[in-house]
Amino acid sequence: MPMPTPAAVRSKIRRSYDDRPYPAADESVLTNPGCKIAPLEWIDALSRPGRESVQPRRILVAGCGTGSEAFSLRRRVPSAGIVAVDFSPRSISIALRLAQRAPEMRGIRFVVADLASPRLAATIGRGFDFISCHGVLSYVPEPERALGNLARCLTPDGALYLGVNGSTHPSVGWRQALSGFGIDVENFRDTRRLREILRACDAISFHDSQSRLSTESAAHLAGDLFGACIHNLPLTEWLRVARVAGLSLCGSYSCGHSLGPLCRRSLTRVLMPRSRAEFCELEEMLIPASFHRLLFMRKPPANPPWDDVDALLAWCPIRTRLHHTALPLRGRSWHALRPVRYRSTAPGTRIDLRIPEWEAEILRESDGSRSLRDILGKIPVTIPAPLLREQLYILYLLIVIDLLPPTPVTDR
Repeated sequence: MPMPTPAAVRSKIRRSYDDRPYPAADESVLTNPGCKIAPLEWIDALSRPGRESVQPRRILVAGCGTGSEAFSLRRRVPSAGIVAVDFSPRSISIALRLAQRAPEMRGIRFVVADLASPRLAATIGRGFDFISCHGVLSYVPEPERALGNLARCLTPDGALYLGVNGSTHPSVGWRQALSGFGIDVENFRDTRRLREILRACDAISFHDSQSRLSTESAAHLAGDLFGACIHNLPLTEWLRVARVAGLSLCGSYSCGHSLGPLCRRSLTRVLMPRSRAEFCELEEMLIPASFHRLLFMRKPPANPPWDDVDALLAWCPIRTRLHHTALPLRGRSWHALRPVRYRSTAPGTRIDLRIPEWEAEILRESDGSRSLRDILGKIPVTIPAPLLREQLYILYLLIVIDLLPPTPVTDR
């Protein structure tokens, strides 16, 4: 039997979403985000470190369904021009109807379009500062083509957030289990027998009687568990797809939680000189993700020269706005350890460390306008080079600071 063509698979997936739009097609979509995207604070810290909170002017929601994410972004960034795209005509029709019920949402442009179409840019335009594609590319037959189209719609300094299934996504095992019961996992039919099988699998998976997938809506099951195409891929494969599209990884949303134990046990020096992106790959090797929340840009992020302290001193530290950090008042001893709490509501992390006074002073002076050499010139103590780079590296991995490369000197 010949394999179905990508066009045939796309048509089948489109019919599924036309039959069961997601999320729920009622007014709750206007008030309840219904989806978990990475917070804009985290995105800003990686893509625009330390700058004043310049909100994106143009936002693209790639795969908007019935509009939940677009409505959420309108509330967060009311001044932005938002374009929301989906290939399901019925989903777009519902989103347009819902937007008419809320005056503040009427400016969102909802468009029926296929992310893999070569005419995508002509249909929706280019020059987007921020593109969000959450829970979509895992269900697209040709993710390389779709991501390449999105990259071409991005501004040179824009950021693209991608939420995609990992190699340990629950649907991997569940689809195998359901197939063993004789269930066709490519065609969803909401029957009493299916729900009973799901309840049994819930009991086995969660070791108690609490229902999980068995109580999910038909729209959720049809889109997240059933279907003609589901890509559950390791990070390395998604990075390959991104590289083909001309995108570079800036960071993964999960990394903040892994870094806490490393920092508290003073083990970050072992990782040097890995970049944030390389740390993401290491984390994936050790703890394969079920879902990836990734941030990409068209230009590769600059990794500071951790192996060359003299060159590192020419870089300019700048504090990001990801963490709420209350620095202590200046003390009398430059080597005295001071308690500092790095708290972020974005990834939901809190790390308590004790840092020397000279490090606290570097943080106070880190506004991006002066090099490390200039800042250290005003600190009247000698700081061992290995200790300096180790402490800075911790701040860099935590996204407490970023380090901006020196501005090239041009001949006049």
